[in-house]
Amino acid sequence: MLVAEVYGLFGVKTAFGLTPVVVLRTEDGRVLPIYIGHAEAFSIYSALRGFVPPRPMTHDLLVDIIGKLNAKIEKVIIDDLIDNTFYARLILSQNDKTIEIDARPSDSIAIAIRTACPIFVEEEVMDEAGEDEIPKEFVDFGESFE
Repeated sequence: MLVAEVYGLFGVKTAFGLTPVVVLRTEDGRVLPIYIGHAEAFSIYSALRGFVPPRPMTHDLLVDIIGKLNAKIEKVIIDDLIDNTFYARLILSQNDKTIEIDARPSDSIAIAIRTACPIFVEEEVMDEAGEDEIPKEFVDFGESFE
């Protein structure tokens, strides 16, 4: 597994408008673009900017619930790619138990940013979908609103 960080949030213009893309960068320097939904993009964008909404949004709520259950999010693992769909797992600890939860990568990343837990990507996923650099057609997500 490779350690990854959120490199940025981007948009790419398609026939359907702007499509959000979260880009992870792994420790070996490769990048992993993951196309995500608009709601998850706004959640990730808000968390990256440190914006705290007056009422908890969905990912904030999940983090609060996990904490109230005396559990801790240990890590996120992006572990598979099947038919152009990425898969991820949230790894939690509660008392002496480890709990694995199937989750979408976009939700997992939104939660990871909020909890500062590490993100990992399986090397096979990077070998299949990783790139050496960000595609030129990607634009900064924040700039796409201007």
